[in-house]
Amino acid sequence: MTAAARGRCVRSSRELWTILLGRSALRELNQIEAELSKHWQRLLEGLSYYKPPSPNSAEKVKANKDVASPLKELGLRISKFLGLDEEQSVQLLQCYLQEDYRGTRGSLKQDERQSQALILKIADYYYEERTCILRCVLHLLTYFQDERHPYRVEYADCVDKLEKELVTKYRQQFEELYKTEAPTWETHGNLMN
Repeated sequence: MTAAARGRCVRSSRELWTILLGRSALRELNQIEAELSKHWQRLLEGLSYYKPPSPNSAEKVKANKDVASPLKELGLRISKFLGLDEEQSVQLLQCYLQEDYRGTRGSLKQDERQSQALILKIADYYYEERTCILRCVLHLLTYFQDERHPYRVEYADCVDKLEKELVTKYRQQFEELYKTEAPTWETHGNLMN
């Protein structure tokens, strides 16, 4: 599995957004360039970065010995609720726990009502992650030609990588989203009402 399976989430889109805004400890030009080099593919994929569930992914999560059983179970419930790849759901859960969760480890062992509330908070976090991918792309496109911007060269290099496919991929995603039916409790579980 990914770095998330080893207990550390990969860089979240919100964290990348913070870096690109210059509000992070990572401010050196080479650090910005390194982050964009690592994550340009996610920016190109946009909302398609998040994949639908698959039996193969579910099996990988279940077989993974590095992820605690309660996290696996919660990750699988998140996957069903969000219609999200099981591995990405566990990764999302781990990022949420690292960045936004305000409880203790012991409070994760909750009753059903508290568990549902946690899943709803993670859903909010997931939608924010999706929005941050789009914000990052917008930020790059806004400033890659601005001579006064301190990261203009790094942004321009990234936009050069994105340039060939960005409009096509984003238009295709928009058309797919437009045609997609809204989730229901029948397709995504009883929390969707």
